[in-house]
Amino acid sequence: MLRFTMIAALAALSTAAVAAPVERVRGTIESANGTTFTLKQDDGSSKSISLGSDTTYASVVKSSLDQIKDGVFVGTATKGDNPPTALEVVLFPEKMRGTGEGHYDWDEIQDTTTGGSKVKSSMTNGTVKAATGGMPKVKSSMTNGTVAKSTGATGAKTLTVTYGKDGGTQTITVPPSAPIVTFEPADAAIMKPGAKVFVIAGNEDGKLSAKRVAVGKDGLRPPM
Repeated sequence: MLRFTMIAALAALSTAAVAAPVERVRGTIESANGTTFTLKQDDGSSKSISLGSDTTYASVVKSSLDQIKDGVFVGTATKGDNPPTALEVVLFPEKMRGTGEGHYDWDEIQDTTTGGSKVKSSMTNGTVKAATGGMPKVKSSMTNGTVAKSTGATGAKTLTVTYGKDGGTQTITVPPSAPIVTFEPADAAIMKPGAKVFVIAGNEDGKLSAKRVAVGKDGLRPPM
């Protein structure tokens, strides 16, 4: 049985504290043969990335907004700062608590909350101290018809995330459209053509070697 210790090294998914130089690479697997794979990036270009005995793997699977509760350890890329708005949220398994803890600059990622364009982001990894809002269950009625006008967003959640020995805090709004995911343990068998991946790769003289690979399950695109 695979253990989450296999993917503990996925700290690099949410931290800048990875041995330099590295690249964060995103795209779709075009081909894989066990020692290398070819990744087609969003801009249409392809990169060849080697796989080694030290490469770690994880599946990225869907979770939901209602799973973000007080005490859960999360990582979230955000845009803006008044307040920061989540572009995605990763719920870390308990064995990965502490992964990449802190608040720091991230890179440009796809903003699926507003149509998919790329935006500059920051990353916050920490413990949810308070989670408010969401979509409470209420008694309902049914109306079927044509939408004439729709404004605003309902079901957003506000998180207070704490991190570090110095007690840093970020208050983050999570819109209902933000992807919510978690990790499952995996191995190299998930490296299939057509899968969407996020890769932390070492770069030595222009040659990329995968250190950590997160593969979306059932066609999911890793949002981080």
